[in-house]
Amino acid sequence: MKNTQKNMWKKNLTNINDGIFRSINGNSDEMIGVGRCMKAGFPCSRADVTNGRYDAIIDVGNNKLLRIQIKGTSGGSVNFTGGGRSGKQISRDVAQRTYKYTREDCDIILVVDGRNGDCYIIPIDDIEKMGTSKSLSKLEKYRENWDILKKLSGV
Repeated sequence: MKNTQKNMWKKNLTNINDGIFRSINGNSDEMIGVGRCMKAGFPCSRADVTNGRYDAIIDVGNNKLLRIQIKGTSGGSVNFTGGGRSGKQISRDVAQRTYKYTREDCDIILVVDGRNGDCYIIPIDDIEKMGTSKSLSKLEKYRENWDILKKLSGV
């Protein structure tokens, strides 16, 4: 389904400072991702470890837990890297610690389209074959494809 203005989610109606809102928006994407997993029938919990390599743990059945990195996007593409920080408080003199996620970090990258809540369920093995970012239009086979989680459980 095409995104239209009609089905786009409203954002920052109270005009919170941009830097603060980015942080709030990232947290809300994580909560949306966890909630969508649970609505799909997979018990899921946030891993409340600041700057951890994964954001949530999901029980896909068959006695199997998966680590999920949740990435939010509102611009039509997603970045598969972590460790980067931005904002006025970040020193530009310090070397960046950006890295691309691998199977050492997580098992799944769950992309939440912040415009409408669509989820893209992407196994890390597939991410490792991609660059550091991808357009959502090139990830259509992962959009709302919750069967990927069932396959990963071996059920």
